[in-house]
Amino acid sequence: MRKSRNKILMLVATAMTVVASTVASAACYWAFYQPEEPKSLRDE
Repeated sequence: MRKSRNKILMLVATAMTVVASTVASAACYWAFYQPEEPKSLRDE
């Protein structure tokens, strides 16, 4: 029973690592997006 519990925990840890790296990659990609500033907000 102990070996099966360790395998399940290892599988969960691996899956969460994949999820975390996917979310971090998506956040980095969207951080570089900068929309154009509206004319009403520009200092001219």
